Amino acid sequence: MSSPAENAEPIGCSDDDFLLAKRKRKHDDGMVAGLNLTAMMDIFTILLVYLIKVYADSPESITLNDDLRPPSSTAPENMVPSVSILISKSSILVDQKIALRVLPGGQIDTADPNTAYAPLAKALTARVSDIKYIADNGGSAFNGDIMIIADQDTPYDLISNVLYHAGKAEFTTYRLVVQKGAATP
Repeated sequence: MSSPAENAEPIGCSDDDFLLAKRKRKHDDGMVAGLNLTAMMDIFTILLVYLIKVYADSPESITLNDDLRPPSSTAPENMVPSVSILISKSSILVDQKIALRVLPGGQIDTADPNTAYAPLAKALTARVSDIKYIADNGGSAFNGDIMIIADQDTPYDLISNVLYHAGKAEFTTYRLVVQKGAATP
């Protein structure tokens, strides 16, 4: 209920001023009317996706198994997040997506030896294009870094071919990942 004093029109005010003053008194109780839940959910979803992406591509999240055993080293250097090429005994992956199958002995599983590394070259070129697109739209610039994660028994010929195709795709800085611990003789 409203009191007669609230409904009384102030002297010297127009009807519009009176209605505006009445609305301000009615809604000005010092409390927030409500939170916009949709906007908050959008913010938390974006944060969640960002954190999942950052930690999923983290160099420290490499899973070691019988198919992948990097060589040991006593190097104190920490890994820097970058595009990763994982060379295991059975496949070659670019950022956790299979690019090539590897046969025992380090041979590429292909029908045409002349185009054996074409899927790898295509995957690396696509990754460079993605990074440059992100850089053009406000993301961090493409720096040409690549992280090579290879099994300690990977043939040198396979690693050198992967590095060759990475260089052709504009990657200029190579980081070879090793396992922390005592170096093996």
